Amino acid sequence: PVQLASAWAGCNAVTPYWLPEFQGLARNGLSVPPPPVEPAPTLLFSFLNQERALPWPIRWNDSNWPRLWQFHLHYFDWAREWLDHALSTGLWPGEAWALEPLLDQWIAANSAGRGDGWHSYTLSLRTRNWIWLLCCCPALATPERLKSLWQQLRWLQAHPEHCHGGNHWLENLMALALGGLQFDGPQAMAMHRRAMRRLQQELASQVLADGGHEERSASYHLLMLDRMVELACALAIANGERPAWLLDAIEAMAAWAMVIRLESGRAPRFNDSAADAAPPLDEVVAFAQAALERRPASPTESGPQGGLRRCLLQAAAEKQGPAAERSSARLLVITAVVTDLPTTGWTLLRPGHGWELAFKCGVPCPRHLPAHVHADQLSFELSHHGRWLLNEAGTSIYGNGPERAYERSGAAHNVLQLGVPNAAGGMNWIEPVEVWGGFRAGRKAKPRLRQCGALAEGGCFAEGSHDGFDRVGASHHRRVALAGPAPHQITLQLQDTVITRVPLRFRIWWHLAPLVPEEWLEALVLSAPTAQELEAHWHATWCAEGFGQRLPRRSYCLSGALPPGEHQLNSVLPISLPHLPIPQACPASG
Repeated sequence: PVQLASAWAGCNAVTPYWLPEFQGLARNGLSVPPPPVEPAPTLLFSFLNQERALPWPIRWNDSNWPRLWQFHLHYFDWAREWLDHALSTGLWPGEAWALEPLLDQWIAANSAGRGDGWHSYTLSLRTRNWIWLLCCCPALATPERLKSLWQQLRWLQAHPEHCHGGNHWLENLMALALGGLQFDGPQAMAMHRRAMRRLQQELASQVLADGGHEERSASYHLLMLDRMVELACALAIANGERPAWLLDAIEAMAAWAMVIRLESGRAPRFNDSAADAAPPLDEVVAFAQAALERRPASPTESGPQGGLRRCLLQAAAEKQGPAAERSSARLLVITAVVTDLPTTGWTLLRPGHGWELAFKCGVPCPRHLPAHVHADQLSFELSHHGRWLLNEAGTSIYGNGPERAYERSGAAHNVLQLGVPNAAGGMNWIEPVEVWGGFRAGRKAKPRLRQCGALAEGGCFAEGSHDGFDRVGASHHRRVALAGPAPHQITLQLQDTVITRVPLRFRIWWHLAPLVPEEWLEALVLSAPTAQELEAHWHATWCAEGFGQRLPRRSYCLSGALPPGEHQLNSVLPISLPHLPIPQACPASG
Protein backbone atom coordinates (compact mmCIF):
# COMPACT_ATOMS: atom_id res chain seq x y z
CA PRO A 1 0.00 0.00 0.00
CA VAL A 2 1.17 3.51 -0.81
CA GLN A 3 0.86 4.68 2.81
CA LEU A 4 3.05 1.83 4.04
CA ALA A 5 5.54 2.33 1.19
CA SER A 6 5.75 6.05 2.01
CA ALA A 7 6.42 5.33 5.65
CA TRP A 8 9.02 2.69 4.78
CA ALA A 9 10.74 5.13 2.41
CA GLY A 10 10.87 7.79 5.11
CA CYS A 11 8.68 10.23 3.20
CA ASN A 12 6.84 11.21 6.38
CA ALA A 13 9.96 12.24 8.27
CA VAL A 14 10.64 15.83 9.27
CA THR A 15 12.14 17.83 6.42
CA PRO A 16 15.81 18.63 7.08
CA TYR A 17 17.13 22.17 6.97
CA TRP A 18 17.67 23.54 3.42
CA LEU A 19 21.37 24.37 3.18
CA PRO A 20 22.47 27.80 1.92
CA GLU A 21 25.49 26.73 -0.17
CA PHE A 22 23.65 26.91 -3.47
CA GLN A 23 21.28 29.73 -2.65
CA GLY A 24 22.20 32.81 -4.61
CA LEU A 25 23.63 30.63 -7.37
CA ALA A 26 22.35 33.31 -9.72
CA ARG A 27 24.30 35.95 -7.77
CA ASN A 28 21.66 37.81 -5.77
CA GLY A 29 19.00 35.41 -6.91
CA LEU A 30 16.19 35.77 -9.38
CA SER A 31 12.91 37.27 -8.33
CA VAL A 32 9.76 35.20 -8.52
CA PRO A 33 8.11 35.33 -11.95
CA PRO A 34 5.48 38.09 -11.81
CA PRO A 35 1.79 37.17 -12.16
CA PRO A 36 -0.01 38.26 -15.33
CA VAL A 37 -2.71 40.89 -15.41
CA GLU A 38 -5.13 38.19 -16.51
CA PRO A 39 -4.07 34.52 -16.26
CA ALA A 40 -4.52 32.50 -19.44
CA PRO A 41 -7.29 29.86 -19.37
CA THR A 42 -4.95 27.28 -20.90
CA LEU A 43 -1.25 26.46 -20.80
CA LEU A 44 0.56 25.40 -23.96
CA PHE A 45 3.05 22.50 -23.69
CA SER A 46 5.02 21.07 -26.60
CA PHE A 47 6.96 17.82 -26.17
CA LEU A 48 8.12 15.37 -28.82
CA ASN A 49 6.87 17.87 -31.43
CA GLN A 50 3.32 17.36 -30.16
CA GLU A 51 1.62 20.47 -28.83
CA ARG A 52 -1.28 20.50 -26.37
CA ALA A 53 -3.19 23.35 -24.75
CA LEU A 54 -4.07 22.15 -21.24
CA PRO A 55 -6.94 23.89 -19.43
CA TRP A 56 -6.20 25.37 -16.03
CA PRO A 57 -5.83 23.69 -13.58
CA ILE A 58 -3.99 21.15 -15.69
CA ARG A 59 -4.32 17.37 -15.51
CA TRP A 60 -1.00 15.70 -14.80
CA ASN A 61 -2.05 12.19 -15.82
CA ASP A 62 -4.24 11.38 -18.81
CA SER A 63 -4.50 7.95 -20.44
CA ASN A 64 -5.22 9.63 -23.79
CA TRP A 65 -1.69 11.08 -23.96
CA PRO A 66 1.33 9.09 -25.17
CA ARG A 67 3.11 7.99 -22.03
CA LEU A 68 6.43 9.58 -23.01
CA TRP A 69 4.61 12.90 -23.55
CA GLN A 70 3.19 12.58 -20.04
CA PHE A 71 6.64 11.80 -18.69
CA HIS A 72 7.93 15.04 -20.21
CA LEU A 73 5.18 16.97 -18.47
CA HIS A 74 6.35 15.54 -15.13
CA TYR A 75 10.04 16.15 -15.83
CA PHE A 76 9.75 19.94 -15.38
CA ASP A 77 12.41 20.32 -18.09
CA TRP A 78 10.16 23.04 -19.44
CA ALA A 79 10.65 24.92 -16.16
CA ARG A 80 14.42 24.46 -16.54
CA GLU A 81 14.11 26.10 -19.97
CA TRP A 82 12.30 29.05 -18.38
CA LEU A 83 15.08 29.27 -15.79
CA ASP A 84 17.80 29.21 -18.46
CA HIS A 85 16.01 32.02 -20.28
CA ALA A 86 15.80 34.08 -17.10
CA LEU A 87 19.47 33.51 -16.25
CA SER A 88 20.56 34.36 -19.80
CA THR A 89 18.41 37.47 -20.31
CA GLY A 90 17.51 38.62 -16.80
CA LEU A 91 13.80 38.23 -17.61
CA TRP A 92 11.47 35.31 -17.16
CA PRO A 93 9.57 34.32 -20.32
CA GLY A 94 5.93 35.33 -20.40
CA GLU A 95 4.57 31.87 -19.66
CA ALA A 96 6.69 31.60 -16.47
CA TRP A 97 3.88 33.33 -14.54
CA ALA A 98 2.55 29.79 -14.09
CA LEU A 99 5.68 28.45 -12.39
CA GLU A 100 4.59 28.86 -8.77
CA PRO A 101 1.03 27.66 -9.36
CA LEU A 102 2.34 24.63 -11.26
CA LEU A 103 4.77 23.71 -8.49
CA ASP A 104 2.01 23.84 -5.90
CA GLN A 105 -0.51 22.14 -8.14
CA TRP A 106 1.85 19.27 -8.88
CA ILE A 107 2.27 18.70 -5.12
CA ALA A 108 -1.50 18.75 -4.54
CA ALA A 109 -2.41 16.58 -7.53
CA ASN A 110 0.30 13.91 -7.27
CA SER A 111 0.15 12.08 -3.96
CA ALA A 112 3.16 9.99 -3.03
CA GLY A 113 3.65 6.84 -5.07
CA ARG A 114 0.76 7.42 -7.47
CA GLY A 115 1.00 8.11 -11.19
CA ASP A 116 3.89 8.68 -13.57
CA GLY A 117 5.09 11.62 -11.51
CA TRP A 118 6.45 9.13 -8.98
CA HIS A 119 8.17 6.89 -11.51
CA SER A 120 11.84 6.74 -10.55
CA TYR A 121 12.96 8.25 -13.85
CA THR A 122 10.61 11.24 -13.72
CA LEU A 123 11.56 11.72 -10.07
CA SER A 124 15.24 11.87 -11.00
CA LEU A 125 14.76 14.56 -13.62
CA ARG A 126 12.19 16.61 -11.73
CA THR A 127 14.05 16.72 -8.40
CA ARG A 128 17.14 18.02 -10.16
CA ASN A 129 15.12 20.68 -11.97
CA TRP A 130 13.37 21.71 -8.76
CA ILE A 131 16.72 22.00 -6.98
CA TRP A 132 18.09 24.41 -9.58
CA LEU A 133 14.86 26.45 -9.54
CA LEU A 134 14.93 26.79 -5.76
CA CYS A 135 18.65 27.55 -5.70
CA CYS A 136 18.53 30.26 -8.36
CA CYS A 137 15.28 31.76 -7.08
CA PRO A 138 15.36 31.36 -3.26
CA ALA A 139 11.88 32.86 -2.87
CA LEU A 140 10.50 29.70 -4.49
CA ALA A 141 11.83 27.56 -1.60
CA THR A 142 8.69 27.55 0.56
CA PRO A 143 8.36 25.00 3.38
CA GLU A 144 5.70 23.03 1.48
CA ARG A 145 7.87 22.76 -1.67
CA LEU A 146 10.94 21.78 0.33
CA LYS A 147 8.90 19.14 2.13
CA SER A 148 7.72 17.72 -1.20
CA LEU A 149 11.26 17.78 -2.63
CA TRP A 150 12.58 15.83 0.35
CA GLN A 151 9.71 13.32 0.10
CA GLN A 152 10.47 12.78 -3.58
CA LEU A 153 14.15 12.18 -2.88
CA ARG A 154 13.35 9.69 -0.12
CA TRP A 155 10.91 7.83 -2.37
CA LEU A 156 13.50 7.73 -5.15
CA GLN A 157 16.11 6.36 -2.77
CA ALA A 158 13.72 3.56 -1.78
CA HIS A 159 12.59 2.82 -5.36
CA PRO A 160 15.71 2.95 -7.55
CA GLU A 161 16.06 1.43 -11.02
CA HIS A 162 19.21 -0.58 -10.36
CA CYS A 163 17.44 -3.56 -11.94
CA HIS A 164 17.50 -1.71 -15.28
CA GLY A 165 20.99 -0.22 -15.01
CA GLY A 166 22.19 2.06 -17.79
CA ASN A 167 21.20 5.69 -18.02
CA HIS A 168 18.15 5.31 -15.75
CA TRP A 169 20.24 4.04 -12.84
CA LEU A 170 22.80 6.81 -13.39
CA GLU A 171 19.99 9.40 -13.41
CA ASN A 172 18.73 8.02 -10.09
CA LEU A 173 22.15 8.12 -8.48
CA MET A 174 23.10 11.58 -9.69
CA ALA A 175 19.77 13.01 -8.55
CA LEU A 176 20.25 11.49 -5.08
CA ALA A 177 23.87 12.66 -4.90
CA LEU A 178 22.78 16.19 -5.80
CA GLY A 179 19.72 16.11 -3.56
CA GLY A 180 21.69 14.95 -0.54
CA LEU A 181 23.92 18.02 -0.87
CA GLN A 182 20.99 20.40 -0.49
CA PHE A 183 19.82 19.39 2.97
CA ASP A 184 21.45 19.26 6.40
CA GLY A 185 21.57 16.35 8.77
CA PRO A 186 22.68 12.71 8.86
CA GLN A 187 19.91 11.41 6.58
CA ALA A 188 20.82 13.80 3.76
CA MET A 189 24.53 13.12 4.18
CA ALA A 190 23.91 9.35 4.13
CA MET A 191 21.82 9.75 0.96
CA HIS A 192 24.62 11.70 -0.72
CA ARG A 193 27.45 9.38 0.32
CA ARG A 194 25.55 6.22 -0.58
CA ALA A 195 24.69 7.59 -4.01
CA MET A 196 28.28 8.67 -4.63
CA ARG A 197 29.64 5.22 -3.72
CA ARG A 198 27.24 3.50 -6.07
CA LEU A 199 27.83 6.08 -8.79
CA GLN A 200 31.56 5.39 -8.65
CA GLN A 201 30.87 1.67 -9.07
CA GLU A 202 28.46 2.23 -11.95
CA LEU A 203 30.73 4.59 -13.86
CA ALA A 204 33.58 2.10 -13.57
CA SER A 205 31.26 -0.41 -15.25
CA GLN A 206 29.21 1.73 -17.62
CA VAL A 207 32.01 3.87 -19.09
CA LEU A 208 33.80 1.65 -21.59
CA ALA A 209 37.54 1.40 -22.11
CA ASP A 210 37.36 3.71 -25.15
CA GLY A 211 35.28 6.30 -23.26
CA GLY A 212 31.87 5.39 -24.67
CA HIS A 213 28.77 4.68 -22.62
CA GLU A 214 27.70 1.04 -22.46
CA GLU A 215 24.38 1.61 -24.24
CA ARG A 216 26.27 2.63 -27.42
CA SER A 217 23.97 5.57 -28.13
CA ALA A 218 25.46 8.99 -28.77
CA SER A 219 22.29 10.66 -27.44
CA TYR A 220 22.39 8.95 -24.06
CA HIS A 221 26.16 9.31 -23.87
CA LEU A 222 25.84 13.10 -24.20
CA LEU A 223 22.93 13.23 -21.77
CA MET A 224 24.86 11.34 -19.09
CA LEU A 225 27.98 13.45 -19.68
CA ASP A 226 25.97 16.66 -19.23
CA ARG A 227 24.48 15.35 -15.96
CA MET A 228 27.92 14.31 -14.68
CA VAL A 229 29.37 17.77 -15.31
CA GLU A 230 26.45 19.38 -13.48
CA LEU A 231 27.13 17.13 -10.50
CA ALA A 232 30.86 17.91 -10.61
CA CYS A 233 30.08 21.63 -10.47
CA ALA A 234 27.70 21.11 -7.56
CA LEU A 235 30.36 19.15 -5.66
CA ALA A 236 32.90 21.89 -6.28
CA ILE A 237 30.48 24.52 -4.96
CA ALA A 238 29.54 22.51 -1.87
CA ASN A 239 32.88 20.88 -1.02
CA GLY A 240 35.50 22.82 -2.95
CA GLU A 241 36.67 19.65 -4.68
CA ARG A 242 35.55 16.89 -7.02
CA PRO A 243 36.49 13.23 -6.81
CA ALA A 244 39.15 12.11 -9.27
CA TRP A 245 37.06 9.16 -10.44
CA LEU A 246 34.26 11.50 -11.56
CA LEU A 247 36.69 13.78 -13.40
CA ASP A 248 38.29 10.77 -15.09
CA ALA A 249 34.89 9.59 -16.32
CA ILE A 250 33.99 13.08 -17.57
CA GLU A 251 37.31 13.39 -19.37
CA ALA A 252 36.99 9.98 -21.03
CA MET A 253 33.42 10.58 -22.16
CA ALA A 254 34.19 14.08 -23.45
CA ALA A 255 37.14 12.72 -25.43
CA TRP A 256 34.87 10.06 -26.95
CA ALA A 257 32.34 12.71 -27.93
CA MET A 258 35.03 14.73 -29.70
CA VAL A 259 36.26 11.66 -31.56
CA ILE A 260 32.84 10.71 -32.92
CA ARG A 261 31.84 14.31 -33.70
CA LEU A 262 31.07 14.71 -37.39
CA GLU A 263 31.75 17.91 -39.29
CA SER A 264 28.10 18.90 -38.87
CA GLY A 265 28.48 18.82 -35.09
CA ARG A 266 26.26 15.73 -34.99
CA ALA A 267 27.10 12.13 -34.14
CA PRO A 268 26.53 8.77 -35.83
CA ARG A 269 22.95 7.59 -35.48
CA PHE A 270 23.48 4.00 -34.37
CA ASN A 271 20.99 2.59 -31.83
CA ASP A 272 18.48 5.09 -30.42
CA SER A 273 19.61 8.49 -31.60
CA ALA A 274 16.84 11.08 -31.38
CA ALA A 275 18.40 14.43 -32.27
CA ASP A 276 16.51 16.23 -29.47
CA ALA A 277 17.05 13.63 -26.75
CA ALA A 278 20.21 15.37 -25.51
CA PRO A 279 21.81 18.81 -25.62
CA PRO A 280 23.97 19.59 -28.69
CA LEU A 281 27.31 17.78 -28.72
CA ASP A 282 29.43 20.93 -28.92
CA GLU A 283 27.67 22.52 -25.94
CA VAL A 284 28.11 19.43 -23.77
CA VAL A 285 31.81 19.07 -24.67
CA ALA A 286 32.44 22.78 -24.01
CA PHE A 287 30.68 22.43 -20.63
CA ALA A 288 32.88 19.45 -19.77
CA GLN A 289 36.09 21.17 -20.87
CA ALA A 290 35.33 24.30 -18.83
CA ALA A 291 34.56 22.19 -15.75
CA LEU A 292 37.75 20.15 -16.12
CA GLU A 293 39.79 23.34 -16.48
CA ARG A 294 38.01 25.03 -13.54
CA ARG A 295 37.05 28.10 -15.48
CA PRO A 296 33.83 29.92 -16.40
CA ALA A 297 32.32 29.34 -19.82
CA SER A 298 31.69 31.97 -22.45
CA PRO A 299 28.15 32.43 -23.83
CA THR A 300 29.24 30.84 -27.11
CA GLU A 301 30.47 27.74 -25.28
CA SER A 302 27.41 27.15 -23.13
CA GLY A 303 24.86 27.93 -25.84
CA PRO A 304 22.19 30.61 -26.11
CA GLN A 305 20.07 29.02 -23.36
CA GLY A 306 22.99 27.90 -21.18
CA GLY A 307 22.40 30.32 -18.33
CA LEU A 308 22.46 27.66 -15.62
CA ARG A 309 25.65 26.12 -17.00
CA ARG A 310 27.38 29.49 -16.86
CA CYS A 311 26.20 30.07 -13.27
CA LEU A 312 27.40 26.64 -12.18
CA LEU A 313 30.82 27.03 -13.80
CA GLN A 314 31.27 30.53 -12.40
CA ALA A 315 30.33 29.50 -8.86
CA ALA A 316 32.49 26.37 -9.03
CA ALA A 317 35.51 28.32 -10.29
CA GLU A 318 35.16 30.93 -7.53
CA LYS A 319 34.78 28.31 -4.80
CA GLN A 320 37.81 26.32 -5.92
CA GLY A 321 40.15 29.22 -6.51
CA PRO A 322 42.98 29.01 -9.08
CA ALA A 323 42.86 26.07 -11.44
CA ALA A 324 44.94 23.12 -10.41
CA GLU A 325 47.18 21.30 -12.83
CA ARG A 326 45.25 18.64 -14.67
CA SER A 327 46.12 17.11 -17.98
CA SER A 328 43.40 17.39 -20.59
CA ALA A 329 45.48 15.93 -23.38
CA ARG A 330 42.83 13.34 -24.11
CA LEU A 331 40.44 16.13 -25.03
CA LEU A 332 42.83 17.48 -27.65
CA VAL A 333 42.18 14.74 -30.16
CA ILE A 334 43.64 15.12 -33.64
CA THR A 335 41.20 13.77 -36.23
CA ALA A 336 42.78 10.73 -37.87
CA VAL A 337 42.03 9.08 -41.20
CA VAL A 338 40.88 5.98 -39.28
CA THR A 339 39.57 6.16 -35.73
CA ASP A 340 38.53 2.91 -34.11
CA LEU A 341 36.51 2.62 -30.90
CA PRO A 342 36.71 -1.13 -30.30
CA THR A 343 34.63 -1.45 -27.13
CA THR A 344 31.94 0.85 -28.48
CA GLY A 345 32.15 -1.03 -31.79
CA TRP A 346 32.30 2.02 -34.05
CA THR A 347 34.91 2.94 -36.65
CA LEU A 348 35.19 6.41 -38.21
CA LEU A 349 36.77 6.78 -41.66
CA ARG A 350 37.86 10.31 -42.60
CA PRO A 351 40.00 10.28 -45.75
CA GLY A 352 39.85 14.07 -46.07
CA HIS A 353 38.00 16.62 -48.22
CA GLY A 354 35.05 16.50 -45.81
CA TRP A 355 34.21 12.81 -46.36
CA GLU A 356 33.18 10.91 -43.22
CA LEU A 357 31.91 7.35 -42.88
CA ALA A 358 30.85 5.67 -39.63
CA PHE A 359 30.79 1.85 -39.53
CA LYS A 360 29.31 -0.29 -36.77
CA CYS A 361 30.70 -3.70 -35.84
CA GLY A 362 30.76 -4.47 -32.14
CA VAL A 363 28.81 -5.49 -29.08
CA PRO A 364 25.34 -4.05 -29.79
CA CYS A 365 24.38 -3.39 -26.16
CA PRO A 366 24.89 -4.81 -22.66
CA ARG A 367 23.33 -8.25 -22.33
CA HIS A 368 21.03 -7.05 -19.55
CA LEU A 369 20.04 -3.76 -21.18
CA PRO A 370 18.52 -3.86 -24.69
CA ALA A 371 16.20 -0.85 -24.33
CA HIS A 372 17.92 1.35 -26.91
CA VAL A 373 19.52 -1.21 -29.23
CA HIS A 374 18.77 -1.48 -32.97
CA ALA A 375 19.40 -4.29 -35.45
CA ASP A 376 22.12 -2.25 -37.15
CA GLN A 377 25.13 -4.58 -37.06
CA LEU A 378 27.54 -3.85 -39.96
CA SER A 379 25.59 -0.74 -40.94
CA PHE A 380 27.24 2.51 -42.03
CA GLU A 381 26.51 6.19 -42.63
CA LEU A 382 28.20 8.53 -45.11
CA SER A 383 28.37 12.31 -45.04
CA HIS A 384 30.27 15.07 -46.85
CA HIS A 385 31.09 18.35 -45.12
CA GLY A 386 28.41 17.61 -42.56
CA ARG A 387 25.68 16.79 -45.08
CA TRP A 388 24.18 13.29 -44.84
CA LEU A 389 24.27 11.26 -48.06
CA LEU A 390 23.48 7.76 -46.75
CA ASN A 391 22.11 7.44 -43.23
CA GLU A 392 20.05 5.48 -40.77
CA ALA A 393 16.34 5.99 -40.19
CA GLY A 394 17.17 7.30 -36.72
CA THR A 395 14.66 7.56 -33.87
CA SER A 396 11.38 9.47 -34.08
CA ILE A 397 9.22 7.60 -31.58
CA TYR A 398 9.29 5.41 -28.48
CA GLY A 399 6.64 2.96 -27.39
CA ASN A 400 5.33 -0.26 -28.88
CA GLY A 401 4.06 0.28 -32.42
CA PRO A 402 4.85 -0.23 -36.12
CA GLU A 403 6.95 2.93 -36.49
CA ARG A 404 9.13 1.98 -33.54
CA ALA A 405 9.41 -1.59 -34.81
CA TYR A 406 10.57 -0.37 -38.22
CA GLU A 407 13.13 2.09 -36.88
CA ARG A 408 14.75 -0.63 -34.77
CA SER A 409 14.70 -3.26 -37.53
CA GLY A 410 17.49 -4.10 -39.95
CA ALA A 411 15.39 -2.76 -42.86
CA ALA A 412 15.81 0.78 -41.47
CA HIS A 413 19.61 0.60 -41.69
CA ASN A 414 22.25 0.26 -44.41
CA VAL A 415 22.74 -3.47 -43.87
CA LEU A 416 22.62 -6.79 -45.68
CA GLN A 417 19.79 -9.03 -44.51
CA LEU A 418 19.41 -12.79 -44.96
CA GLY A 419 16.03 -14.49 -45.02
CA VAL A 420 14.44 -17.92 -45.07
CA PRO A 421 10.99 -18.73 -46.53
CA ASN A 422 8.17 -19.35 -44.08
CA ALA A 423 5.15 -21.66 -44.27
CA ALA A 424 2.86 -18.81 -45.33
CA GLY A 425 4.89 -18.18 -48.46
CA GLY A 426 6.56 -15.07 -47.10
CA MET A 427 10.06 -14.42 -45.85
CA ASN A 428 11.49 -14.42 -42.33
CA TRP A 429 14.36 -11.95 -42.29
CA ILE A 430 16.95 -12.98 -39.72
CA GLU A 431 17.91 -10.08 -37.46
CA PRO A 432 21.40 -10.19 -35.88
CA VAL A 433 19.78 -8.40 -32.95
CA GLU A 434 16.26 -9.69 -32.37
CA VAL A 435 14.45 -6.49 -31.42
CA TRP A 436 10.85 -6.72 -30.23
CA GLY A 437 8.37 -4.63 -28.30
CA GLY A 438 9.33 -1.05 -27.66
CA PHE A 439 12.49 -1.67 -25.64
CA ARG A 440 13.26 -5.38 -25.78
CA ALA A 441 15.67 -7.64 -27.63
CA GLY A 442 16.28 -11.37 -27.74
CA ARG A 443 19.45 -12.85 -29.20
CA LYS A 444 22.21 -10.31 -29.77
CA ALA A 445 25.00 -10.97 -32.27
CA LYS A 446 28.60 -10.91 -31.10
CA PRO A 447 31.21 -9.25 -33.33
CA ARG A 448 34.00 -11.11 -35.13
CA LEU A 449 37.11 -10.26 -37.09
CA ARG A 450 37.03 -6.49 -36.66
CA GLN A 451 39.71 -4.68 -38.67
CA CYS A 452 40.32 -1.24 -40.08
CA GLY A 453 43.17 0.68 -41.65
CA ALA A 454 44.50 2.97 -44.36
CA LEU A 455 44.75 2.17 -48.06
CA ALA A 456 46.90 3.51 -50.87
CA GLU A 457 46.34 7.04 -52.17
CA GLY A 458 44.49 8.26 -49.11
CA GLY A 459 41.81 5.58 -48.95
CA CYS A 460 40.71 3.68 -45.86
CA PHE A 461 38.57 0.71 -44.84
CA ALA A 462 36.73 -0.98 -42.00
CA GLU A 463 35.43 -4.53 -41.85
CA GLY A 464 34.00 -7.18 -39.61
CA SER A 465 31.41 -9.90 -39.12
CA HIS A 466 29.18 -11.35 -36.41
CA ASP A 467 27.63 -14.62 -35.29
CA GLY A 468 24.02 -13.55 -35.80
CA PHE A 469 23.45 -15.88 -38.78
CA ASP A 470 25.08 -18.96 -37.25
CA ARG A 471 21.72 -20.40 -36.24
CA VAL A 472 20.60 -20.66 -39.91
CA GLY A 473 23.91 -22.11 -41.10
CA ALA A 474 25.30 -18.92 -42.61
CA SER A 475 27.87 -16.19 -42.00
CA HIS A 476 28.29 -12.64 -43.26
CA HIS A 477 31.46 -10.56 -43.45
CA ARG A 478 31.34 -6.95 -44.64
CA ARG A 479 34.15 -4.66 -45.77
CA VAL A 480 33.46 -1.01 -46.52
CA ALA A 481 36.14 1.18 -48.10
CA LEU A 482 36.52 4.74 -49.35
CA ALA A 483 38.91 5.13 -52.29
CA GLY A 484 40.18 8.06 -54.36
CA PRO A 485 39.06 10.89 -52.07
CA ALA A 486 38.80 14.30 -53.77
CA PRO A 487 36.92 17.51 -52.88
CA HIS A 488 33.68 16.40 -54.57
CA GLN A 489 34.40 12.82 -55.57
CA ILE A 490 35.04 9.50 -53.91
CA THR A 491 34.34 5.81 -54.51
CA LEU A 492 32.44 3.78 -51.93
CA GLN A 493 33.24 0.08 -52.11
CA LEU A 494 31.09 -2.46 -50.28
CA GLN A 495 32.12 -6.12 -50.19
CA ASP A 496 29.70 -8.58 -48.60
CA THR A 497 30.88 -12.16 -48.26
CA VAL A 498 28.14 -14.65 -47.45
CA ILE A 499 28.77 -18.35 -46.78
CA THR A 500 25.69 -20.52 -46.37
CA ARG A 501 24.87 -24.22 -46.06
CA VAL A 502 21.21 -23.70 -47.03
CA PRO A 503 19.40 -21.68 -49.72
CA LEU A 504 18.74 -18.11 -48.55
CA ARG A 505 17.39 -14.83 -49.81
CA PHE A 506 19.35 -11.62 -49.35
CA ARG A 507 18.68 -7.91 -49.59
CA ILE A 508 21.07 -4.98 -49.36
CA TRP A 509 19.66 -1.63 -48.23
CA TRP A 510 20.89 1.77 -49.43
CA HIS A 511 19.06 4.55 -47.58
CA LEU A 512 19.47 7.95 -49.19
CA ALA A 513 19.40 11.01 -46.98
CA PRO A 514 16.38 13.31 -47.43
CA LEU A 515 16.36 15.24 -50.73
CA VAL A 516 19.22 13.21 -52.16
CA PRO A 517 17.69 12.24 -55.54
CA GLU A 518 17.38 8.69 -56.82
CA GLU A 519 19.71 9.57 -59.70
CA TRP A 520 22.52 9.74 -57.18
CA LEU A 521 22.60 5.91 -57.10
CA GLU A 522 22.50 5.43 -60.86
CA ALA A 523 26.24 4.71 -60.91
CA LEU A 524 25.91 1.90 -58.32
CA VAL A 525 27.18 -1.41 -59.70
CA LEU A 526 26.54 -4.75 -57.98
CA SER A 527 28.72 -7.70 -58.96
CA ALA A 528 27.18 -10.93 -57.69
CA PRO A 529 28.13 -13.74 -60.09
CA THR A 530 26.78 -16.58 -57.94
CA ALA A 531 23.54 -14.89 -56.86
CA GLN A 532 20.23 -15.64 -58.56
CA GLU A 533 16.95 -13.82 -59.21
CA LEU A 534 18.48 -10.37 -58.77
CA GLU A 535 15.97 -7.56 -58.35
CA ALA A 536 16.07 -3.86 -57.46
CA HIS A 537 13.27 -1.79 -55.96
CA TRP A 538 12.80 1.74 -54.62
CA HIS A 539 10.91 2.30 -51.38
CA ALA A 540 9.43 5.40 -49.78
CA THR A 541 10.85 5.58 -46.25
CA TRP A 542 11.75 8.27 -43.76
CA CYS A 543 14.63 9.71 -41.77
CA ALA A 544 14.00 10.98 -38.24
CA GLU A 545 15.12 14.48 -37.31
CA GLY A 546 13.96 14.14 -33.73
CA PHE A 547 10.98 12.86 -31.79
CA GLY A 548 7.85 13.32 -33.87
CA GLN A 549 9.77 14.61 -36.91
CA ARG A 550 10.28 12.50 -40.01
CA LEU A 551 11.69 13.57 -43.33
CA PRO A 552 10.61 11.63 -46.43
CA ARG A 553 13.39 9.99 -48.37
CA ARG A 554 14.02 7.19 -50.88
CA SER A 555 15.59 3.83 -50.11
CA TYR A 556 17.04 1.39 -52.65
CA CYS A 557 16.92 -2.35 -52.08
CA LEU A 558 18.94 -4.93 -54.04
CA SER A 559 17.73 -8.48 -53.47
CA GLY A 560 18.22 -12.00 -54.76
CA ALA A 561 18.65 -15.68 -53.94
CA LEU A 562 21.78 -17.44 -52.69
CA PRO A 563 22.22 -21.19 -53.18
CA PRO A 564 24.45 -23.08 -50.73
CA GLY A 565 28.10 -22.04 -51.00
CA GLU A 566 30.27 -18.95 -50.77
CA HIS A 567 29.17 -15.72 -52.42
CA GLN A 568 30.85 -12.38 -53.08
CA LEU A 569 28.43 -9.47 -53.38
CA ASN A 570 30.52 -6.47 -54.41
CA SER A 571 28.90 -3.05 -54.66
CA VAL A 572 30.82 -0.09 -56.10
CA LEU A 573 29.40 3.43 -55.96
CA PRO A 574 31.41 6.23 -57.63
CA ILE A 575 30.20 9.46 -56.03
CA SER A 576 30.31 12.83 -57.75
CA LEU A 577 28.34 15.35 -55.75
CA PRO A 578 25.85 17.71 -57.38
CA HIS A 579 24.34 20.63 -55.53
CA LEU A 580 21.83 19.18 -53.07
CA PRO A 581 18.91 21.14 -51.55
CA ILE A 582 18.46 21.53 -47.81
CA PRO A 583 15.72 19.26 -46.38
CA GLN A 584 12.88 20.67 -44.31
CA ALA A 585 11.44 18.71 -41.39
CA CYS A 586 7.81 17.65 -41.42
CA PRO A 587 5.67 16.36 -38.53
CA ALA A 588 5.48 12.61 -38.06
CA SER A 589 1.72 12.65 -38.52
CA GLY A 590 2.26 13.80 -42.11
